Amino acid sequence: MEQTIGFILFAGALFIMLIIVFVKANLVICQPNEVVIIAGRTKKMADGSMRGYRILRGGRGFRRPIIESVRRLSLNAMPIEIRLTKALSKGIIPINIDGQANVKIAGSEDEGLNHAIERFLGKNLNEIAAVAKETIEGNLRGLLATVTPEEANAQRLKLAEAVVEEASADLRKLGLVLDFVKIQNISDEQGYLEAIGRQKNAEVVKNARIAEATAEAEAKIVTAEEKRRGSVAEAQAQMEIVEAENRLYVHRSSLESKSNEAREKAKVAGEIARITEEKKLEAERILLNEKKYRAEVIIPAEAEKKASELKARGEAAKILEDGIATAEAIKKMQAEWKDGKTRDLFLIQLLPELLDKTTRVISDNLHIEKLTILDSGNGDGLPNHVKNITGAAISVIEQLKNATGLDLPGLLSSVANHKSKKETVIPKELSK
Repeated sequence: MEQTIGFILFAGALFIMLIIVFVKANLVICQPNEVVIIAGRTKKMADGSMRGYRILRGGRGFRRPIIESVRRLSLNAMPIEIRLTKALSKGIIPINIDGQANVKIAGSEDEGLNHAIERFLGKNLNEIAAVAKETIEGNLRGLLATVTPEEANAQRLKLAEAVVEEASADLRKLGLVLDFVKIQNISDEQGYLEAIGRQKNAEVVKNARIAEATAEAEAKIVTAEEKRRGSVAEAQAQMEIVEAENRLYVHRSSLESKSNEAREKAKVAGEIARITEEKKLEAERILLNEKKYRAEVIIPAEAEKKASELKARGEAAKILEDGIATAEAIKKMQAEWKDGKTRDLFLIQLLPELLDKTTRVISDNLHIEKLTILDSGNGDGLPNHVKNITGAAISVIEQLKNATGLDLPGLLSSVANHKSKKETVIPKELSK
């Protein structure tokens, strides 16, 4: 029993392994840089044609064993060295061309993959590259016959583009795609291009010298012109500066004149205002002085005048009354004087004033600070001094009598004798 189970397990494992091996052997995986062609079974296409293969482009597929086979075409780029020798150009001038091209097998049916399968299936890349090279060189030779060597040399890029355009149509028929053509070198064995180069160089040198001389002359002309323009511009700038300075000076003078005028106007206005205010102030001062003068001088003067007038009137009235009284008294004194009764009394009444004036004259002219009485030793010094004073008094009385006629000792004796008899009446006016 155990042997049976082991046999079954072994058989099952072997079967699975055989299936895996079978699947692996017939499973086709296509890489991105290749095309897989599975041939062996006829297939009707959409256009009604019959085709005995199918194309696998990327991904995976399954090959039917025994009846189908698998082939691969690489889509890698194939670099091609282009080398043409003695290719005739326009003018039957042989030239040599070295270049580089890059081709590959078409990756889709639209690009001609079916043509490539029919022509290159089973061939290596070198064989395919050789076919592509012959095709490209043939198209290049045909284009060179239409251009001169110097044109081909001068227009390499344009020539390469023309080769790509013409060769691409031929290569597409072969199932190939031309990526690019690049012309690296163009030469000839007769020295044609070298001669042209020398000629071109000479012409270039000549043109360069001419251009250099022309440029130098133009530079000198331009320099002179620019110098002239610079001088003119400098002169114009200087003139503009002078004009601007003149305008500035005029403007500044105008502003200063206006400023001075405004300042003078303001000064005059201020002076006028000051004078006006001073006039007003002076008028006020005059009015105040007038009021002050009137209050301090005129009014007091008027008052004093009135007082003086009143006083004068009063004094005049008093003088008038005194005059009237004096006149009456004089009349009475005159009457009494004529009788000789009152003359002596009048003189006696005036006696103190007369004595005062007499003694004042002596006192004003005679100043005695100290009186020393010298005695001879007999005690007569003081009596003699008193005697001298008494004699002086008697001398004064005598002089008074001589001057006025008034006999003071006699009058005093007469008065003493008649005192008891009759009292002398003194007029009222004389008592004053």
